[in-house]
Amino acid sequence: MFERKPILLGIFAILVGITTILPLEYLMSPHIAQAASAPWFNVNVFYAYCNPNQNGGNSSVSFYGSYIQAVVNITLTPYAMKDADAQIEYYQFAVSSDQGPIVNVTYYVVQSTQDAITSISGTGTISFANGLTYSGHPSNGGQVINRDVSNNSFTLASVDDYIFTIDPNDVPQAVTELRNAQTLYMDMSNVCTVTVNGNVTVTTPANPEILQHITLTKTGSIFVYGTNTE
Repeated sequence: MFERKPILLGIFAILVGITTILPLEYLMSPHIAQAASAPWFNVNVFYAYCNPNQNGGNSSVSFYGSYIQAVVNITLTPYAMKDADAQIEYYQFAVSSDQGPIVNVTYYVVQSTQDAITSISGTGTISFANGLTYSGHPSNGGQVINRDVSNNSFTLASVDDYIFTIDPNDVPQAVTELRNAQTLYMDMSNVCTVTVNGNVTVTTPANPEILQHITLTKTGSIFVYGTNTE
């Protein structure tokens, strides 16, 4: 099980580009079909944590910012691995307070048959055997599900974001809002679904439905939802 890990040296190694949530970029193959896609994954947040004052550094530089983490449980639906070679589902975790929106954290989940995916880069670009290259939100990462996992088993993933600056007198607006908040909320929704079957790619934009709404309660100087236990 995941533990809360405010270990900054590990976080700093993946900080490039993390403070700005990028829009979806589509580098699609010529074979594009428009149709609805049934979800392959059930994603459920059972623990969330925010430290608005996640400061630290190393021997050469100091960092000042806020750390947000959601631990999610991913299971397969009965539609998974049927009538398609691969599917990517992008999810948004919108963080807000009683004063309004603060920041959006994004994450992808992907499942494929044996040879459908040829590579996944460190920035989150996924290449398929049909020639499709798809880039989503590389700054927040993703989870590749083991193709042998059954519908009754699950995979855990940590969705997180570290918003930071090296100037303590000029922190990002999101950091200021997190530090001023008394209650935090997180709304999970689907951004879009990309389904690959042979040389045909189906892209399905999501509706604005909120799949899960949670409240993070302030305890001392941090915010917590749920329990992160073994």
